[in-house]
Formats: sequence, structure tokens, C-alpha cells
Amino acid sequence: MADISEFAVGQRWLSNTETNLGLGVVMAVDFRSVTVLFPAVQEERNYAISQNALTRLQLSEGEPAPHVDGWQITVESLIEQDGLVTYSGPRADNGEIASIVEVALDHSVKLNQPEKRLAHGQLDSPKWFDTRLACWQHQHEFATSGAVGLVGARVELIPHQIHIAHEVGSRYAPRVLLADEVGLGKTIEAALIIHQQILTGRAQRVLICVPNSLVHQWLVEMLRRVSLSFSVFDDERLEAVKESGENPFEQEQRVLCSTDFIQQADVLEFATQVDWDILVVDEAHHLHWSPGGASESYQAIDRLSKIAKGVLLLTATPDQLGHQSHFARLRLLDPARFHDYEAFLNEEAQYAQLAEAVHPLIEEQDVSEEDIEAIAACAPGIDMSKWDLSEQEQRHLLLRELIDQHGTGRLLFRNRRAGIAGFPVRQINPYPQRIPKEYDLALGMSDDVHQALHPERAAMLDESWPAYDPRVTWLCEFIASHKDKVLLICAYASTALQIAEYMRAKTSIRHTVFHEGMSIVERDKAAHFFATQEHGAQIMLCSEIGSEGRNFQFSHHLVLFDLPLNPDLLEQRIGRLDRIGQTRDVNIHVPYFENTAQEVLYNWYHYGLGAFTKTCPVGSQVWHGLKDELHAALASPEDKENWQDVVEQANASTQALKAQIEQGRDRLLELNASGGDKIDEVMDNIVVAENPVKMLKFMTRLFDALGVVQEEKDDHTFILRHGESMLFPIPGLPEDGMEITYKRNVATRLEHLTYLSGDSELVTHCIDSVLTDVIGKSSICFVNHEDTPVGAYWIEIIALLNPIAEASLQLYQFLPATPIRVCVDAKNNSSDAEFEPIFKVKPKMAQQLIGALQVQINEGIASALAEATAQLGAIKQAALSKVENNLSSEITRLTELQKVNPAIRDEEIEYIVVQKAKLTEVITAAEPFLDSVRVVVNNRR
Repeated sequence: MADISEFAVGQRWLSNTETNLGLGVVMAVDFRSVTVLFPAVQEERNYAISQNALTRLQLSEGEPAPHVDGWQITVESLIEQDGLVTYSGPRADNGEIASIVEVALDHSVKLNQPEKRLAHGQLDSPKWFDTRLACWQHQHEFATSGAVGLVGARVELIPHQIHIAHEVGSRYAPRVLLADEVGLGKTIEAALIIHQQILTGRAQRVLICVPNSLVHQWLVEMLRRVSLSFSVFDDERLEAVKESGENPFEQEQRVLCSTDFIQQADVLEFATQVDWDILVVDEAHHLHWSPGGASESYQAIDRLSKIAKGVLLLTATPDQLGHQSHFARLRLLDPARFHDYEAFLNEEAQYAQLAEAVHPLIEEQDVSEEDIEAIAACAPGIDMSKWDLSEQEQRHLLLRELIDQHGTGRLLFRNRRAGIAGFPVRQINPYPQRIPKEYDLALGMSDDVHQALHPERAAMLDESWPAYDPRVTWLCEFIASHKDKVLLICAYASTALQIAEYMRAKTSIRHTVFHEGMSIVERDKAAHFFATQEHGAQIMLCSEIGSEGRNFQFSHHLVLFDLPLNPDLLEQRIGRLDRIGQTRDVNIHVPYFENTAQEVLYNWYHYGLGAFTKTCPVGSQVWHGLKDELHAALASPEDKENWQDVVEQANASTQALKAQIEQGRDRLLELNASGGDKIDEVMDNIVVAENPVKMLKFMTRLFDALGVVQEEKDDHTFILRHGESMLFPIPGLPEDGMEITYKRNVATRLEHLTYLSGDSELVTHCIDSVLTDVIGKSSICFVNHEDTPVGAYWIEIIALLNPIAEASLQLYQFLPATPIRVCVDAKNNSSDAEFEPIFKVKPKMAQQLIGALQVQINEGIASALAEATAQLGAIKQAALSKVENNLSSEITRLTELQKVNPAIRDEEIEYIVVQKAKLTEVITAAEPFLDSVRVVVNNRR
């Protein structure tokens, strides 16, 4: 463990956890932390002094010391003064004696040359050579899988969600509107995009703004789905920081807050002083704008969107229900592009004609000459004469090109339930009950609609109400007659707790509760108890927080003990079970009191909105339009004629708005949002990259090498804990251990488990703990080959091509760290020999062998490295060709498309131009180096 006396400004250190940062320089030191700048990637890190996160670079005599200006010396002497080392020796270019203070060392200096470690007898167990090779190979295979950033999320592989995540997440500074219908997973799509952008280095600073009621849901979703922790900012947090005079938004990389909070003048001032890589806004339809003025929340988001590089707006409200609002949201994404509302309407009309013209292509119907002329008229940038529309592949390619040219095709992603397979059927089951006299008496003394909907909360009633509430009696009888899991959601935690207490005292029903008064850990335990098939809870009693985004689709019985007034909240409740991947019909059970406000509200939802059996995307708008009438009907349930009239009004309004949506459908946009056949390759890449059997074998071997104990709990889950012989502290592995799984479907069902995949931080930390250490860089071993003379030997090396670049350049897509294993025999001829099993050599014998074979070993290493360099040279040239071909074609494509689709921004094209130039420079300068060496001697007995 390092202490403060070991650090001084200007010293060069390497990160033990992030290998691609290159060589860092100490910028500042205090009694708790050290600040290190990594020039290769232009990133700065703060490390706690108490953590063993850094390794000091100190060169030895005879080693090359490259200067940051490009020349180098061979170290002949070194002196240390004031904590800094100065190296002296002859320059390689002119032979003159020169000195280099360590602060001026080139940031690509490599640490601990394997051949020198071998010569000095610094030997490791020979099995570490194989472990290093396996780690390099695994890292390279995953980097080239086409699935980086997509495999680590705890979500089902749903094609339209993966398509949006891949399409948007791979862009530079994406600015898009995610407008899928309710239940299709906009939050998951946004989480996947953020996850991919962060893991691939495109983004670091993220600000999420959501309605007050959704702050906790987003906090949980980001942590549970993509293992990203966010800091919640509110008035209390702001007051705590104000006293220090610092900007609170500069203290955190990932911030989550409410829209109401961010629009406060002092908060907004702080937030706009920070550069954000991604701004996310949920429920964006609440941001009101008109040519005459804008709401405070819209103005706040407008200011933030102008400084944020990327913007994700989420809303389920169809644009057909308000083109002005739709224009306002697009204006936040690109104010230069969407500056005139009338021009936007004219443009939209043209795109609507294009969407109508391609209808025969989408429906795979015969395409007439009139259809071709209609497409050509709407898309003059496409030469229709070059397409053979009798060929399926040609039709698909034409559709892709039309999508590219579509005005909002790059900005707007909207999927509809009607176009997505996999949703269950909803069955509604009402249970009218006679209201008990205790409730009737209490309600007779009040005209409060809220109390009428929740009579158990009447002030004069005590906690004994479950004993005489017929809904509770019905519930216990229902559970007793069913063996299936049942989820109950009600408005208040007190209601759930009192029903649970009644069940505990009066029944043998296994149950658990889930409410906002519990910690996240307690909720996780409750959810796990409910998800456990054997001996788990048969029913989980939730307050409204049970609709927060948890996945309970293993259940298909939902009891709505009461009904919310907000249609969106009802849909959120039902959405806990009605999800893609639900394998059975969803049975919705609604007990209510006859001739009360409860019956009125049930009929409003069932016969007015049809919200129980189908999603109702217009429910919120109908509710806002008839809110006063509904409240009057709820206050007078005895006036049956009146409330039936209100229900009929709701039904008429619902049907009219749904028809308006259907009429305004844009099938071209829907095809783009779903991904069509484009997503097949991405899905295949994910399945291959996350292979749980292969991952289990690799990590089992790695854990064993590191001294981490992995115990099998059942067929698909394991327990990790610290072993007594652990070589390195593993960040992310708690002292008391953790439960893990390598299978996606297990991770999505049992959310308390840690899901290990190529994207997982724990996996990355374990690999980096090996590759950033010197362990395994030099070793010697015996083998027992019966058909080979005693004393025969081989030299094995791992050579590595590992250029370093800023993460935003996406170097890994073209040339990730690439290992080559080469083996040569005593005559320096290439050999395909494999060595298993291998045996350790006693230290004294090892020293004797190395001393006797030193010259031959050096020659063998040189020969093997020359062969590896030739192989890696070919890989390097292939990477340069890939950069040239892929990025040049993308620059050309976007430049041409920009002429017909202004939604393609200049900065998108400029980014790729710069990316191509910098990647070409980095890859051209990359040179292979020796990572590790192993001497193998035959010792047949």
C-alpha cells in the first residue's frame, strides 16, 4: 500500500486498473489523494493514497528512455532528487549524452521488460504465462465481437430495443427523440444508449432530468439494468454544497434530478456551467412551448440542450396529437434545423407522402409503375431506375436508403405495440363487493373523492379494517384457490402493511411487502423472495412504488386493490406483468365496492378508455379533457345517468383520438425504429459474445489463478468470496462476497444477482489486475515429452500490438490490443508445440538453466519477436485499410445524405473526418512489443 511520501509532482505512474490510459504524470498530491494526468488519452484521475491503484515507473540501466519530443537515450545512469528521477545516457540518433527528467518521458514507455526479468531471475509460476495469454485473447475477442456495450445490461434481448441502442449508442453525440408507445421500453432504450456511450468512451458526464415521481424509478433502473450509479440532486443536496461555494454539478459525473428542481434559477445557473456529454429528459411532452412563449421547464431544458453534446428526449405522446408540441421537442434536438414551425409543417407533409408511397414496399405487395413514380416524386435524390423491385434484397436496400433520406428518420424512433410481437393478452376480472357499514358510515360524513376511492384510510377507522373489508376476504380466498404468484398493487404503503399483518395473523399465506419505506436492499430481498419459485412468497403486496419499473413477468395475476386516478399510472401498474417476454395471459383482478366512486372509476377505465384489456396511449389526454366531469361523477356515484354519460364521452374521445393516431401513422419511421432485418447481425453478435458456458470456463480459470473462491450454489448461480491466497484486491468484489450468474435469463429473473459478461466491471477489473501486473511476464518450466530428447527447449513469447488513443476515437473497433503467441525451438524454427502439463522448476535449477542458455534464449526471443512482428504488421495494415474503407465510405454517405436530409449535422461528419485522421496516425505509429516470455525445457524421466 502506497503512502503520501512515495508521491511527488512530476513522477510517472501507471494505472493498475485501466491499462489503456498509458503513462500518467502526478499533477497534485495531498494527504488523502493523488491527481494523475494521462496525456495519451487526455484524461485525469484522482486516486486515494490508501488504495493500491498505481505502479511507479522506474527504468533501469540499459533500458531505452524515450523523450516526449520523439528522441530517446539508452539509460547509463540515474539520479533521484526531490522525488524525481533523471536518466542520463547517449542519444540513439546522434550519440550525444543527454538527460531526461522523468516528467519529460514519452507516455508510451512500457514497464518491466520480460527478457530482463528473465535474465535477472525474476520468475513467476509458468501457468501465469497461459493466464496472461487467455486474458489478452479474451479481451481481444470481446473487443472485436461487435457487441461491446450491449451484453452487460440486465435486460431481455428484445430486437427493437437492441436496434435503437445499437443505432443511437454508436453515434457521436446522439440527439434523438425516443417515442415508443407505452410498455415498449423507452427507459431501457435510454439506459442501453447511456451504457454503451459510457463503456465505449463516447460519454462521461450525464445529466438525467425526470418528473419528481420518476426520480427513484430512474435511479433503480440505471443501477439494476446497466449497473450505473447516479447521484440524486435535490434541494437538500444543493444546500449542503452551497456553503462550500463549489458548483455541485462539478462534483459528480452522473447526475439525476427532477425537472422541477433543475428549472430553479440558481440550480440552472450551476448546471449550465458544466459541460454535459448527454442530457436525458423523460416525459418530454410536459415541456410546453408555443411560438408565443415557453414554460419555465422548457426554457431550462432548452438552455441545457444547447450546451449538451448529446440529447435524449423520451415521450410516449404521439406527435399526431399536437404537431406544435412535436416541433418543440425536435427544436430542442436541433434548433438550427427546426427554427420555423410553418416550414416544418410543409416538410412533414412531404414526408407523409413518402411514407404513403412506400406502403407497397413495406407490405411486400407488387409495386406498380404508379407506385414507382410516387416514390420518385417524394424522393428525388434516389434514381429509381437502378432498382430491381422484383428482388427481395433490392426492395430491402431501397427501403434502407429511403429511411436514410426521411426527414426525421435519424431523430425520431417510434415503435407501436401493433408492430411488435410478444405481448400477452390481458384479461379483466371484476369483483363487485358490498360496502361494509363501517365504510358506509365514514363516507357518509365526507364528500372527499379521495376518501371515497380509499375508504380504508378514513380517519375514524383503525388498523383492524382488513377484518371486515370484503376485498381482503376475497383476496385471501383467491390466493388459497390459486397456486400461482400474485402481485398486488395499492396506492399506500400503510394499506399493504395492514393487509400483510392480517395475512400473518389469520392465514398461512406466504407473503412479502414492497414499499417506499424500505431501503433498496430490503426491496431487493423482498423481490427475490417473491421471485423464488420454491418456498418463496405467493403474493407480494406493493404500494404504488411497485409500478416503478421492476420486472415481475414471472407472475401473471395482478390484483389492483384500488385504482389510481391517472391513466398513465394504471398503465404503469399493469406494465409490471404486461411486458414483452410474458409467456401467459395477464389476469387483472379488480375488487371494488358497488354503487361507490370505485365502481364509477372501474367503468371509466374499462368502458370509457378500454385501459384494462389494451394499452391506451391517449388515456392521459382524455383524462385531462374530462377531468372535471370525471371528478363530479366520482363525487356523485348515485347519479348513474350522469356517470354513464361521462363514460360514454370518454369512450367517444378515446376512439376519435386513436383513429387520429392510426391515420397519421408513418410506416417508414416505424420500420426504421424496429430495425427490420438490420438487427439480425447485432443480435447474433450479442448471443455469441455473451456465451455463458465459455464465460464460465474463462472466469473460473481466472478466479482460480487470482485466488478468488467461486462456489457453485445451483445450476446457474455461484458465490464469489475472497480466498486466503488472493494475489490482488479486486475492485467491486465485496469483503462478504457476492452472488453471480453468467446467464442473462437468470439475471433478469433474479435481480439480486450480479450478471457477469464481457461488459462487467468485475470481469474487466480481474483481467486488468493480471495484465497491468508483471506477473507471468517471465517464467521457466519443464515438460515431459517422450518423443523428444532430454534437454530440448523452446522459447514461447506473447507479442502485443497495443496502440493508445483517446477513448472517443473508438480505436478498439479497428485495432484493439492484439496478442500473438509464437513458439520457436532450439534452432529458432517456428514450432506449433503445445505444452500441457507443465511442471515448475526449482529456483536454483532455473537460475542454472537460464545462465547456461542466456545467449540462446536472447536469440530465440529475437527470432520469435521478428515472426510476431511480421504477423502483427499484417494485422496493422488490415486495420489501416478498415479505417480507410469504413470511415471514408461513412463520410461520403453522410455528406451525400445531408444534401437531402438536413437532420444530419455538420459536427457528425466533422467528427468522423477527425476520427479517421487521428486513428490513421495512431495505428501507423503503433509498434509491437514483447509482453511475456516462457522458457520450456524437456525433462523426460
